[in-house]
Amino acid sequence: MSRELRTLRAAVKAARLADVPVAQVLKALADMPEARAFKLAPDVLHRMLLESLPEKYATFLFDRAGYRVEMLLSDLAYFAKYDETLTEIVVSVVLYLDKE
Repeated sequence: MSRELRTLRAAVKAARLADVPVAQVLKALADMPEARAFKLAPDVLHRMLLESLPEKYATFLFDRAGYRVEMLLSDLAYFAKYDETLTEIVVSVVLYLDKE
């Protein structure tokens, strides 16, 4: 696990993002320095979804989002305010980061 991912995971747990309403999760991640430093590549996102959701739904959600380029997690959280699929993805990423 990369240092950036460990730092992000610790920040998500410290902020208790898995326990707050979705709108607050999106705002917090969009503003979180750790999320601004974490580039989320398509293969990493797909793996996170597969580890936090049932396999068929994770693949469906990933394909539906059309996520094909690396993006900062903070940017993804910002755009998720405007797209239901991206919102589901961000929430799944937070759940992935909160576990363990």
